[in-house]
Amino acid sequence: MQNNNRPRVLITSPWFSPALLNRLEENFDVRANHMERWFTEDELCSIIGEFDAVIAGLDPFTSRVLENASNLKLIARRGIGFDTIDLLTCKRMGVKVTNTPVQEEETAVAEFTFSLILNLTRNISRSSYSLKSGSWQREKYLGKGIGEITVGILGLGHIGSRVAELVHKMGGLVIYYDPYVNSKTFRKANLTELFKESDIVSIHAPKTQETINMINREHFSLMKKGSHLINTSRAEIINMHDLEWAVNNGTIASVALDVFAKEPPEIDDFLISDNVLVTPHIAAFTEKSFSKIDEICCNNVEKVILNGVEPDYRIV
Repeated sequence: MQNNNRPRVLITSPWFSPALLNRLEENFDVRANHMERWFTEDELCSIIGEFDAVIAGLDPFTSRVLENASNLKLIARRGIGFDTIDLLTCKRMGVKVTNTPVQEEETAVAEFTFSLILNLTRNISRSSYSLKSGSWQREKYLGKGIGEITVGILGLGHIGSRVAELVHKMGGLVIYYDPYVNSKTFRKANLTELFKESDIVSIHAPKTQETINMINREHFSLMKKGSHLINTSRAEIINMHDLEWAVNNGTIASVALDVFAKEPPEIDDFLISDNVLVTPHIAAFTEKSFSKIDEICCNNVEKVILNGVEPDYRIV
């Protein structure tokens, strides 16, 4: 039962630790998200005014939404990226924004990405798809080991560097593109070199005005025939029309996508192709990662709303 004297918390993520939800409910009226999707802008506009804090997924906290948030004091982003939050409006309105750049999440995404590298280069999903269709073509799926390939990392931040380390430890050659990082371990390349030399390119850049549609036909046309592409960061970094072109003409042998501009995506002929591996944005999905992320969000809600102190990992 709602207690009008208690502060209210909205959890927009469809997933949240039951133990930490119980902890929040000791001091707050909590509304959880029981839909298998994020809230829409219109939905948020209609309810946001009721809440003092939000534990947010990838919902659109636009200026329009925030203008309706008269009681809001905190958006605790459940994850690393904050490109769906209008930070300028938050700053103007005095709404604090935090995220959860924790080692557990970075490790989970890096491990997941490395598993995709193995999947694509060893044709694991493609050969399974073929066998289930009644075919037995072992020679068609001859792959390459990690020690035989060059992996290009686009974005050598916390996650990209962990992927690079995993590849390096297994004997693979790593090159990277990142204008903001100078590594002593891996060779820095420009974008042209990265796409020309890599057998597999893995995207680990944030979504910014600088990176939207950053990767397009110009870059795909540089790739070796039979190369691979992975994206576990943000969908908008890649021009999807151009990616389809590169896969359909055989330049890219296979692609793995864990992120989509619209989630869930509309399933089309491209996404159901046997050489397109798609997963429902689960790279960070480990029990340890989620437990740590939810703990930080819970702590920050308590710090800001109950105790009036500075939260951890504050962005604005």
